[in-house]
Amino acid sequence: MRAIALALVVVVSLAAQQSILHEGDVLDRVEAVAAGEPILKSEVDAQLLLLAQQNPTIKPTDPDVRQRVLDALINDRLMYVQAQLDSISVSDDEVTAQLDATIQQLVSQVGSEERLENIYQMPMWKIRRDGREEIRKRLLTERYRQSKLGDIRVSPREVEELYQRYKDSLPVIGKQYELYHIVRYVQPAQDARQTALLRAKSIRDSILAGADFCAMAARHSDDANTRATCGDLGMRKCDDFVPEFCSACKKLQNGEISMPIETPFGFHIVRMLERTLDQIHVNHILVSIPRGESDRDRARTDLERLRQRIVNGEIGFEDAARMYSDEQDTRGFGGYLGKLAASNLEPTLQQLLDTLADGAVTSPLPYSTNPTKQGFHIIWKKRSIPPHKPTLETDYKELENFALTIKQQQAYERLVATLRRQLHWEVLR
Repeated sequence: MRAIALALVVVVSLAAQQSILHEGDVLDRVEAVAAGEPILKSEVDAQLLLLAQQNPTIKPTDPDVRQRVLDALINDRLMYVQAQLDSISVSDDEVTAQLDATIQQLVSQVGSEERLENIYQMPMWKIRRDGREEIRKRLLTERYRQSKLGDIRVSPREVEELYQRYKDSLPVIGKQYELYHIVRYVQPAQDARQTALLRAKSIRDSILAGADFCAMAARHSDDANTRATCGDLGMRKCDDFVPEFCSACKKLQNGEISMPIETPFGFHIVRMLERTLDQIHVNHILVSIPRGESDRDRARTDLERLRQRIVNGEIGFEDAARMYSDEQDTRGFGGYLGKLAASNLEPTLQQLLDTLADGAVTSPLPYSTNPTKQGFHIIWKKRSIPPHKPTLETDYKELENFALTIKQQQAYERLVATLRRQLHWEVLR
């Protein structure tokens, strides 16, 4: 999610730059240089515009605010350069996937590609062209940041020490809900799955009999992004793919054609091109499994039946989650989602929970963590937690996150200070 949010900022920033330059009041210029990378006035202006849109109390004309934005851009650019020096990389497929996700989300928000072009005053090809390099830079920067800060942890002693130091000044924790859920993903009908499997086997048989893999990919693959390029997925870390795909690919030898591999996307016929210790380079042909309205109705109905059993007292919610939920991440914890801040929930969900009694269970609601896993879930609102001052006894997890944020920020400041000593940068006035 964070990567998508970053990519959205990239594309909106590009649009903001475009509109600023159209005004023509000040010609663009280089405002700073970081390790040879220029930072343009339009970049700073665009970030200030975005901040002002997100927080109306921010004044874009405030010199202190402008300096903080410029410093942040310098820091990001230094990390981007250092990422390249450290041979950190992102694949073209990752950039393309991020760009496609960004464009799709923006189009869904505004209604159409034509509307998007009108708002940003540039054609789609230019949005994609200009956004691609910026997304690559941001992905590299984020990957470098994660490599340096991602393993930071805090001990119970550090949490307690921080609490004792700041307990009188810690902010009030807003209203929260303690929530659990049970997920049922939309599964295709067995006959649709079987039809897709037979089609995948037939494609594989044709390739083994001498048909050209690339020609078969162009003719039969349901992966529109790779159909025209022989189904090439590039040299990637195996862990970049879903577990089922990675596990099956690890068993293939160079040149070998796999049996159909089932993943949430459908069935894949994979040809191994080359492999290293932790990376694979493969072609694939995807045969998707269609899911219809009857499949969605079946998932929703099954979940409603389970809800009725819970409401009638036939089974406890946590036991039902462990037995029947399709979501691996929460099933082992009885469907526990945590204590979630009301202010962070989608407005429609927050309104629903506000009207739901403690201990009640919702009807099936749409649920999707990614485009390949459409489904429904029921939510148990175990209790509402009113606003309160945090304590170690009741809010340890929140205090742990607070301590971790402080520790990460301190590490980030040390990292930036080191980069500013090692790499040349300057502000041009």
